[in-house]
Amino acid sequence: MLSGLLQRVVTAIVIGSLFVWAIFALPSVYFSYFLLVFLLLGCWEFSKLIKLRSPLIRSIYSLFVGLIAISVYSFEYLLYFILYLSAFWWIINLYWVVSYPQKTSLWFDPVVARLSSGVLLFVPMWLALSSLHKSHGPFLVLLIMAIVWAADTGALITGKTVGRKKLATLVSPKKTIEGVIGGVFFSMLVLLLFFTLTDVDQGFTTTNYAGYFFLVLIVSCVSVLGDLYESLFKRVSGIKDSGNILPGHGGILDRIDSLTAAAPFFVLGVNLL
Repeated sequence: MLSGLLQRVVTAIVIGSLFVWAIFALPSVYFSYFLLVFLLLGCWEFSKLIKLRSPLIRSIYSLFVGLIAISVYSFEYLLYFILYLSAFWWIINLYWVVSYPQKTSLWFDPVVARLSSGVLLFVPMWLALSSLHKSHGPFLVLLIMAIVWAADTGALITGKTVGRKKLATLVSPKKTIEGVIGGVFFSMLVLLLFFTLTDVDQGFTTTNYAGYFFLVLIVSCVSVLGDLYESLFKRVSGIKDSGNILPGHGGILDRIDSLTAAAPFFVLGVNLL
């Protein structure tokens, strides 16, 4: 049996390689279908966190969210409305995180609120990444995913080594302010590497370096909110991991929770630069 750390490393390499291959090898339409698989798996796991018990009901709910995503994708004029709606929704989610557990009755108790959360969690992320691949090509898709992975990794390493001040004790006791700062720093390093490599390959060019650094600062911080938001549902539902499909990592949702918040903000930012 592989140790926990080795399992995490092997799984990260396999999943990372699969995503890099899909980003560069697949046409935009097929890339969106590739992402749709992860949307459905993540939604299946999320359905457990919102206390849908029946496998049939959970499957119907996941397919329903997937159908909403596909349906909206055919109406391109709705894209930015949904992304701005998502950004506003994440600002509200920040309030739920900060106020937990006092406001739980508002965002979790109503069934409609829980069901709507899944739609707002997954559909904007899928639309953002699919549209980004279609309109800007693979490099920026790779960048947003690398930024999120770097923020997660940097926060984990920094938090374990020098983390002292707790970020949100009641929601996620292990997260620290130092960890968030470390995640931002790792994300900035990824952006520097991205600029260096793409300048060489001529796959991406920009003169607005300051704008991208500011965008990465925002996105890496927002990605933490995605993680904390999932943790809210884990706390209320009493579930430790969203799933166990990924050895050493838990569920699909545990790997894409940060991306659910970061992707909409990144696409909006790119189109404003």
